[in-house]
Amino acid sequence: MTEKTPGIAPVPSPDPDRDDDATASAFAQALEDFERSTRSAGAAAQAAKDITAGMKVQGKVVSIGEDVVLLDFGGRSEGVAETRQFRAEDGTLGIAIGDLLDLFVVEAGDQIVLASSIRAEPHAALRQLREAQAAGVPVSGRVTGLQGGGLAVDIGSVRGFCPVSQIESGFCADPSVYVGRTLEFLVTKVEDGRGGAVVSRRKLLRREEEEQAKRLLAALKVGDELEGTVARLEAFGAFVDLGGVDGLVHVSEIRHERLAHPRDALSRGEKVRVRVLRIETDKTGKSRIALSIKAGAPDPWAGVAAGFVAGARVQGVVARLTDFGAFVTLAPGLDGLVHVSEAAPHRVGHVKEVLAPGQSVEVVVLGVDPVKKRISLSIREALAASAPPPRTPAVGDAVEGRVGSIKPFGVFVDLPDFGRRISALLPREETGEPRGADLSCRFSVGQALRVEILEIKGDKLRVGLERSRTAPRDAVPPPAPAAPRDERAPETTMGLALRKAMERSGKTRKG
Repeated sequence: MTEKTPGIAPVPSPDPDRDDDATASAFAQALEDFERSTRSAGAAAQAAKDITAGMKVQGKVVSIGEDVVLLDFGGRSEGVAETRQFRAEDGTLGIAIGDLLDLFVVEAGDQIVLASSIRAEPHAALRQLREAQAAGVPVSGRVTGLQGGGLAVDIGSVRGFCPVSQIESGFCADPSVYVGRTLEFLVTKVEDGRGGAVVSRRKLLRREEEEQAKRLLAALKVGDELEGTVARLEAFGAFVDLGGVDGLVHVSEIRHERLAHPRDALSRGEKVRVRVLRIETDKTGKSRIALSIKAGAPDPWAGVAAGFVAGARVQGVVARLTDFGAFVTLAPGLDGLVHVSEAAPHRVGHVKEVLAPGQSVEVVVLGVDPVKKRISLSIREALAASAPPPRTPAVGDAVEGRVGSIKPFGVFVDLPDFGRRISALLPREETGEPRGADLSCRFSVGQALRVEILEIKGDKLRVGLERSRTAPRDAVPPPAPAAPRDERAPETTMGLALRKAMERSGKTRKG
């Protein structure tokens, strides 16, 4: 028979028929089991030894009775707490089995008594308040009235005072609403001589908010959806309070449609449903949470290919203008692009020449790309569909055109009356401008011109500026009137010399 050592499983005596290695292995296993049980017992004893009054512990609710609640906090026994401290003013219970609660150790004797705060006993109130201050344990007190700049609080037999700045975590507009209520405070100062204490509810609320924030951050992950409250609005987005932690909803993540400012869709204090997009840590170690409201809303691009097919004519409103075109809103959160080349029947330098934000327009869908979330639109096609059939150009026709481009050798003029993208050249010599002159000083892209067709060669047209029908283009201008003719015969050299001689002789005779 093998003798048993307490805490160690019996090991069989060496057997001549048994392998020594197997015997050694069994002994080693028994020793390991003993050491493990010793460590566990020691840890439990140490945990029990370390439990002291004022310590903050986390316990799991295992039982809820009429008078007490049992909590498992990992100690030598279960802790107890009074049920009434978990009831609201209307009597409803605010906890359930399985909840994790952060409580303070009030007594650490044979039984561990836990509480969310200390209720000071009249005969030992000052001592308990000093202990509560040192341990950071809240105390319960009844607000008896208003006292110059704060609340008068009865804490056992101690007169407490809570300054108005310490009543709430923010500004307290009306301290009188707390008169007659029992609240929890942190002790900030004990006045032994006067037998009073200064307390703060604000510090306790702030501490609870920080603890709640830590728990929330520890459990929060990308993709979570939760409810929050709009805390403040900025031009770049909205800050949402998730319960002690603020996250930012960028203005682009509020709605699927474009917003100029978050206040156009949200208001301070409003409850919103948000989804976590990113959780990052900045250089100071502070967590930054990126949120989205629109991520939880239906995507307007879902099924867009079926609702907007190529060739369809739809109504829209010009949302904004860019250098390359105009975005037109077809439905909330659904914008399409009208490229500058599709903004009008004629060429334009910028869409602002023909469109303005807020303008209602009819467009034709050119194409839809649901993956890239792009819709191509055309106003030109919509106008062309309602315009009369194009004419066939003929020499001598006078039509309205618009300047499409300006070159050193002339101006290209778009002629929409003759069809899509039909243009003609107005040569420099037909503009009336001298050689070398800058044509852009007289003409500009999009400028309306009345022109006449001078020549048609295949699909190329040459035009000139329209002239009055009373002055045909090929008429020869009348010759300029001739200067009056001198009927006298031209004077010869000999005659000139003779006249001068006669003049000299005449002067001599007069002299």
